[in-house]
Amino acid sequence: MSDHNDPNDKSTGHEWDGIRELTNPPPKWWAWGFYLGLSFVTAYYILYPSTPLNNGFQKVINGITGAEVLVDGHTKGILHLVNSNPYYQGETWTQGEIDAFKAKGHAELTIKAGDLKYQDGWTAINEMRDDVADIEAVRAGYMEKLSNMSVDQIIADDEMRLFALGRARVLFGDNCAACHASGGQGNMNASHPENSFPNLTDDDWLFGGWASKLVETITDGREAEMPAKGGNDELTGADVDSLAKFVVALGDGSAALNDDGELTKGSGGFDSANVLFQDSCASCHGGSAKGSLIANADSDSGAANLTDGIYRFGGSLATVTETIANGRKGVMPEFGTRLDETSIKILAVRVHQFGGGMAKDPTE
Repeated sequence: MSDHNDPNDKSTGHEWDGIRELTNPPPKWWAWGFYLGLSFVTAYYILYPSTPLNNGFQKVINGITGAEVLVDGHTKGILHLVNSNPYYQGETWTQGEIDAFKAKGHAELTIKAGDLKYQDGWTAINEMRDDVADIEAVRAGYMEKLSNMSVDQIIADDEMRLFALGRARVLFGDNCAACHASGGQGNMNASHPENSFPNLTDDDWLFGGWASKLVETITDGREAEMPAKGGNDELTGADVDSLAKFVVALGDGSAALNDDGELTKGSGGFDSANVLFQDSCASCHGGSAKGSLIANADSDSGAANLTDGIYRFGGSLATVTETIANGRKGVMPEFGTRLDETSIKILAVRVHQFGGGMAKDPTE
């Protein structure tokens, strides 16, 4: 560093390695930005809860003024003078809630049972609660209207259908997506077929996809079981292999049956397999192998259609063989004890509108 003695070169007299420190003012745009930023911060500190202070100082100030000038270790801001929130005299902390927080490691909490949960004036949480209350006020009218409509009526009304689909996003995500995926596409687990779940976006239904049936399914749940070897313990390993090849052929179209259980395609190669099928499988899947919903429309067993090539547990020869040999069991829990009637209607609309919903009961 060296001294610089020329008084007219706007230098401070400091120089480092040939670089002089001058007294030139900063650019005007930079100066204006600085002053505007400083003004904004000052106004923010005055208007909103902001300046952190220790709780001891807070108690002293509040004691002197006789008012909550400081809250939770920070200044309260002056917006509370013009914006008193409706939650301030509402909810209070319970001892159970406080104990739960402390159990999670928040031992420093100074709140007591009976203390108000929300401070007066503007806070981000209070503003959020106001916004939610405004939204719920709008939704309330729609929800009341939904409660008095059937699922078919909701689907037929464009405005109510769109509202129901919007509400269904959270409902479906919270209650259904874990198994059926967020888009209803289901989950095919090839390595563990027993952990596979149905696709709700196609038009393949075990129990039915019309509105009232969907409500019934969601409300009461479903439980279906295919017994090992179709319940026929006399089937040999060779019989199981023969049936598996026949079922795969029915799925890919290289074999076909009429409503009477007679081969219309694949005769000669699957005659003996069809005899086994009619003896051991047709009572549930129907003589045509189209499942209980189509072949035996009065049945509520949930037996799958074996002719459409759609599989819950997988359609490879190895998987089909395992299914026939060991059986399968599927359970969907009931939601009638968890959700109210309107929420179940909303979910039924969502499932129906995934794309595969049926217009009506096929038996009607």
